[in-house]
Amino acid sequence: MADLNDPVRLAGLRGAVLRADADSILDACVARAAKIARSPIAVVSLIVRHVQLLRAQHGLPLELAVSCATSRSNSFCQLVVLDEAPLIVDDALRDERVPKELVESYGIRAYAGVPVRAHGHVLGALCVLDVVPRRFDARVVGALEQLALDVSDRLSALASSDEAPLASADVQERLVRLEQATRVLERALLALSPVIAAAQGATAAPAVDASRAAHVTPASLRAAVGCWRDMGPVAEELCEEAAAVASAAPDEAASGLAAEARALARSLAEIGPLVRLAEGVLDGTLGEAAAAKGRALVLRGALDAHEAASAAVRQLRAGALRARAATAGPGSGGAAPPSGTP
Repeated sequence: MADLNDPVRLAGLRGAVLRADADSILDACVARAAKIARSPIAVVSLIVRHVQLLRAQHGLPLELAVSCATSRSNSFCQLVVLDEAPLIVDDALRDERVPKELVESYGIRAYAGVPVRAHGHVLGALCVLDVVPRRFDARVVGALEQLALDVSDRLSALASSDEAPLASADVQERLVRLEQATRVLERALLALSPVIAAAQGATAAPAVDASRAAHVTPASLRAAVGCWRDMGPVAEELCEEAAAVASAAPDEAASGLAAEARALARSLAEIGPLVRLAEGVLDGTLGEAAAAKGRALVLRGALDAHEAASAAVRQLRAGALRARAATAGPGSGGAAPPSGTP
């Protein structure tokens, strides 16, 4: 049985693999899967640390199509990754293996999922779902497994697209840029607080600060959504710089930076579903009732991911400072943080 939090597996979930933008190849694969199985819904899922990201979808309810995620604990696909094998569910209402949230909220009754891989590791599943109990015969499962090879090839290509070497630059210069990026991301994560407060207030979470939630305005939500969207390019640049530093200065202080940066980028991607739901309400795509259903599925994962991202930013900045000290020449003063920074 696989470990869902295996760092080697999670390392494959990076960059273009995690993006929420449409991918024509993956979109064609899920449309084909739905046609093969004669199912109303088909999905390519990615099982991350806190959430199940829906990288491509066909036929999902609007709020799930907007958030592109559910909590990992709610997902059927986590079982595909755990066993690294197909999962067939004829009647989810009576199958004790699967979580019941999607059954209760969306009437999902039947499921067939097969593993999708990148560089030898199972990242998620290609699956089809139905709202009535049914059997998926061996012909359908075999066809899904063949189609999953195309999905896996595409995920591997997306993962590899982030591995191109960068132009050479001074290690100290890269470390300074990396540290500056962590400060930008830290401020942006703080600016996401209105989205978190609004979501907690709307779901009446026990720990919510009611006075804080009450002062959330559409303007502050729009600003927070904008901050999250701005974080994506900064996080990608941070990953590139960290990878280059680790390659150019493979000492102990630098070697962990690339892994920490990828972990941060994954956490930011896991916050995305909650932000996209807020954006859907703001732009009128989603009504409040639909958004509330979506929030119930992603809120816990987003809260955990926000906390993990904030911790990762602090760890990265500390690591960058240690690496600057380790790679600085005698008397260079490379270990000192920039003047006037908090």
